[in-house]
Amino acid sequence: MSSQDIYHLRKQIESVDEEVLRLLERRVDLAKKVGEVKGDASVYDPSREMEIIERLCNLTKELDPKFVSLLFREIISFCRAVQKPIKVACMGPKGSFSHEAVVSFLGRFVDVVFVENPAEVFDHVSKEKAGIGVVPVENTTEGTVYSTLDAFATAEQSISVIGEGQLPIRLALASEEKTMADIEEVYSHPQPFGQCRNWLHKNLPWARQIPTSSTSYAAKIAKTKKKSAAICGRLAAELYGLNILDEGIEDHPYNATRFWLIGRAFARSSERCKTSILFNVAHKPGTLFQALEPLYKAGLNLTLIQSRPLPGNPFEYFFFVDFEGDVGEEKVKEALAAMRSRVERLRVLGSYPQIKFIK
Repeated sequence: MSSQDIYHLRKQIESVDEEVLRLLERRVDLAKKVGEVKGDASVYDPSREMEIIERLCNLTKELDPKFVSLLFREIISFCRAVQKPIKVACMGPKGSFSHEAVVSFLGRFVDVVFVENPAEVFDHVSKEKAGIGVVPVENTTEGTVYSTLDAFATAEQSISVIGEGQLPIRLALASEEKTMADIEEVYSHPQPFGQCRNWLHKNLPWARQIPTSSTSYAAKIAKTKKKSAAICGRLAAELYGLNILDEGIEDHPYNATRFWLIGRAFARSSERCKTSILFNVAHKPGTLFQALEPLYKAGLNLTLIQSRPLPGNPFEYFFFVDFEGDVGEEKVKEALAAMRSRVERLRVLGSYPQIKFIK
């Protein structure tokens, strides 16, 4: 192929790029009009966004569906921001896995507010300092995040779960140094040290392990301290400009955290819908069985049941339950109505879609 042939091909690419740009501008303009029609209504509709991306992934014949998913996640994120900027609260600092979850579920065109704990996320949503909150609920290796459940138990009634997504937790060794041979100290949160124990013993047996408050704070230290490294996520490494010396260093290959997206309105029904409820029963034999029996009779699949101490009532508990189904379904309505007659208190925390994008 001659240089002249390459020149002509590049001119065609430039022409296609300009056409793509014009189409994107048209899409943004249409998104603005949709926003005007919506008025004060929420601009975030996770079910609709998943429908768009899944349809496009199924339509493509030449492109990698993962590329299509990532591309349109950001296009949708930008168009959403054009309609109405969204402020999202999550646990920080920047580069945390909660921050990574925000980017994964909502894209990069959101204003992120970093707070210390799940209770503060709920507080920001409650006081309308943020339109959406993202909180961890459960990890495959560490189990339930009790601080999130406790915060929900005391949150105001208007707050509900509007979406759920899973984030694979992939840990990386990141540093300003170029090789692992130069590393003398490794910083991270205690949990990742435990999750990478075998890898560290094999690859960095000489390095001192120094615990920090978070993986993202470890990345911040590694940025400024010579001969040091951090065990953190890819986002934290990118934000602090670190070299990734190795990735996927966790000892167990499947490590994921389930996150809830919370807001002040119920989510629209979808095919992949789950419902979360909170209830407590009288402190008598058989009351928990009686409370759950309507869900069993309705054929609803339970995906989580977790007890937590009931404040002010020693050795009594309230229960969180997740099950597959939507509160709009007749069998779910009937089951919840039967439950209400058997419990002391029942609150529906939300019926919401499970956000599943191609990773």
